[in-house]
Amino acid sequence: MSFWDSVGTFVSKNAGSIIGGGLGAIGNYLQGQSAIDAANVQAQATNQAANQALAAAAPWDVVGPGAQAGFNDSQATLGLAPELQDIYAGAIGRQGLWGQQAANIGFNPFEAQDYFYQQQRELAAPEEERMRSALETRLAAQGRLGTTGGALEQEAFTKGLADSHAQQRHSALTQSQALIDNLLGRESADIGTAQGLLNIPLQYAALGRGIGGDLGSAASSGLAARASAASNFANTQAAAGTPMGGLFSGVGNNLALAALKGK
Repeated sequence: MSFWDSVGTFVSKNAGSIIGGGLGAIGNYLQGQSAIDAANVQAQATNQAANQALAAAAPWDVVGPGAQAGFNDSQATLGLAPELQDIYAGAIGRQGLWGQQAANIGFNPFEAQDYFYQQQRELAAPEEERMRSALETRLAAQGRLGTTGGALEQEAFTKGLADSHAQQRHSALTQSQALIDNLLGRESADIGTAQGLLNIPLQYAALGRGIGGDLGSAASSGLAARASAASNFANTQAAAGTPMGGLFSGVGNNLALAALKGK
């Protein structure tokens, strides 16, 4: 009897065991394939969730009534609302105006004092001259002009004018200092207003970064879950083996068992 005749006889006698072993191997393969499919579905879902978490963790664009802050891969774009842009432009424009006005009268208060004093003198001089003329007219009418008594009265009038001039000069110094302080204060206030307006879009940007930052932990967890799912899928696929390998392994095992029984 030839070799292949012997194999045919052996197979016909042990067909049940061989077929059963083959079916069992196929069943094991199908179970393994189901495990692979389940692990693959889990890995895909986890990967999608991780991608969503990563996207959410990026800075968020923020738009509000006062400003807006937008982000892309390389830069942030910040802007004020149109109404606030007008206020900002006005504040920046005026701050140079106040400084120029202060420069026009001199930042030195003593220089500005002369300016204010001369203004006061221009106003007071005509009235002082009228009062002086009236005094001389009265003294002449009384016959006292050029007398000792008239001279004393004229001296008292002149001293009174000198005291008034000293008070005017002191007042001019106070006014000059107050005006310079006021002009420079307005300039500082406008600069502060401009800086405050620029902080509004920065606060919006901080809010957008904060939202993304709060979701950073979710992104980290999503990445860890992604790695775990990928590892689980690889392990499941390796444990399941290949379909033909499982099939022939099962048939071969049953042939070997059947041969041992036939001895």
